[in-house]
Amino acid sequence: MKIYNLRNYFLLLSFTCLLFTVSCKKKDSIGNAGMLTGADSKVWKTEKETTATGEKDKLTKEEKQQEIQFFANGSFSMRSNTQNASGKWTYDAMARNLSLQFVGSDATENFQVLNLTNDELKLQAKDGSQMVLEAD
Repeated sequence: MKIYNLRNYFLLLSFTCLLFTVSCKKKDSIGNAGMLTGADSKVWKTEKETTATGEKDKLTKEEKQQEIQFFANGSFSMRSNTQNASGKWTYDAMARNLSLQFVGSDATENFQVLNLTNDELKLQAKDGSQMVLEAD
C-alpha cells in the first residue's frame, strides 16, 4: 500500500511542477492599437534582429539610433541620422498584421505581429526575419 501512495505522490508532484512551468512561461501577447501608440504617440527603437534563418543579426550603431514613432491618428514617422520617412499605418489585431504605407510610394510594408505589449513589439517580415522593438 505504501508503494501505491508514494507513486501517486510523485505523479501529483510531477503534474504540479508541469502545470507551474506551463503557467509561468512567457506568452506572446497581441495587444491593441493603443499599445502601439500610447495616448497620442509612442516612439519605438530596435532592440534586436534575427535573419530569416533565425540567426542573430548584429545591429550597427546607426541601426540602434533609428526610431519609429506611431501616432494615434494613423500616421508614423521613421527617423535615423541619415534619412527620414513617414506615412500611414494600419494594425489588424485579429490578423496580427501591421501595414506601413510610405508617403510618395505605392509599396506597402506588411509585418506579422508576433508580440505587442506596452513595452515590446516583435515583428516578422515576409522573408522570416524578425525585429524586436522596445518602447522609448
